[in-house]
Amino acid sequence: MLNKDYKKILSLSIPAAVSNFFDMIQVLVDMIMLGRVSPEAVAAAGLSMQFLGFLYAVMAFFSVGTSAIISRYVGAKKFEEVSKVIFLSSFIGLIISVPFTLIGIFLPEELFFMMGASNEVVENGVSYFQIISLTIPVIFIEMAIYSSFNAIGDTKTPLKIVLLANLINTILDYLLIFGKFGFPKLGIEGAAIATAISYFLSFFVYIYAINRKVGISPEFELKYVKKILTISVPTGVERVFTYFSFLLFVKLIADYGTNVLAGYQIGLRIEGLAFMPGFGFTIAAMTLVGQSLGASDPDKAQRLAWQTTKIASLFMGMMGVFMVLTPEYLVMVFTEDREVIQEASIYLKIVGLTQVPLAISFVLSGALRGAGATKTTMIVNSISLWFFRIIPAYILSKIFKDVIWIYYAMFFETYAKAGILYLIFKTGKWKEKKI
Repeated sequence: MLNKDYKKILSLSIPAAVSNFFDMIQVLVDMIMLGRVSPEAVAAAGLSMQFLGFLYAVMAFFSVGTSAIISRYVGAKKFEEVSKVIFLSSFIGLIISVPFTLIGIFLPEELFFMMGASNEVVENGVSYFQIISLTIPVIFIEMAIYSSFNAIGDTKTPLKIVLLANLINTILDYLLIFGKFGFPKLGIEGAAIATAISYFLSFFVYIYAINRKVGISPEFELKYVKKILTISVPTGVERVFTYFSFLLFVKLIADYGTNVLAGYQIGLRIEGLAFMPGFGFTIAAMTLVGQSLGASDPDKAQRLAWQTTKIASLFMGMMGVFMVLTPEYLVMVFTEDREVIQEASIYLKIVGLTQVPLAISFVLSGALRGAGATKTTMIVNSISLWFFRIIPAYILSKIFKDVIWIYYAMFFETYAKAGILYLIFKTGKWKEKKI
């Protein structure tokens, strides 16, 4: 039988993990259906998703602070402050979204060319991206509310909303891309319209749900804005920095040819399935640590963080076993090319052995952020990424001329970062962090 703490951890983490999984599914559904339109349509949608991926990194500039502050107030049972923070976080998200919305609407061609798109891809992607860009303010506000639900300790409502949005998106994709049941055949524009409608629908459901849950107080108090930004900005800087750092890491791998790059990309998608429970446990750690500190119980915060780390390590470790023992069978779902299968399998065998330290890094980073120690995680994660991964990977690849040394650098960095975060968390100094 699971004890009370483990039940609480799982009740938070499992819905959050499944919600992230269905976010991935929505993108895959779009790609699968657009694959029947043209390769250019798939490429255009894919590049658009890359830009949205960057925007999700930018959202950390307000979402992490929102989670840390609200979880503290929930722990302290200060629900009036929760309503104020939700409003102000949504307002900050709206303000930040404006320049990205304008770029997406008025400069889509320049953005696609900057990302290396061909004329055919740009031609397909401009209208798609302009339609999607209309939803950027909605996505930013939705992230503020999503973070608020997680901090309150309700990860089931976001799951229900993402399931509804996925269903609507899938149905509308089929109707509008292919012109079924009397609807116009719009191709890639149909996919954009379907996605936009699903985003707006989920936005209005989020507004309704959070208003029923705790309410939204439209009061502008500068002290809350300062608190949100003070905690969030370091993580925002970290995630944007990490986003561009990973692009450079992919460039190192791409130098070894198309098959190696394809193998890496497939391996990364498979590993992404292991990330799902990791993301769920990260959210659980942030919420439980924040709420416990808000309730003036730092010992409980530490206990729950360690317990979350153990469960996450077990889940991700089990998935790592499959990566190590049966990589070929996992890769065959994506491709029949023998060389690509071999390259992806090499990657999976190596990263399979890193799933436990990766789980430790996920959870302890989340716990530290939940405590408000975001400068610590920014410094550790950024230094680790560059000095233990990217720079060694570059040097080793130049010396040995083999992509496997890049993966070895990644292997070492994962263990090094987990060890550093473990030692920092063990000191307990994060318990003294004031918000």
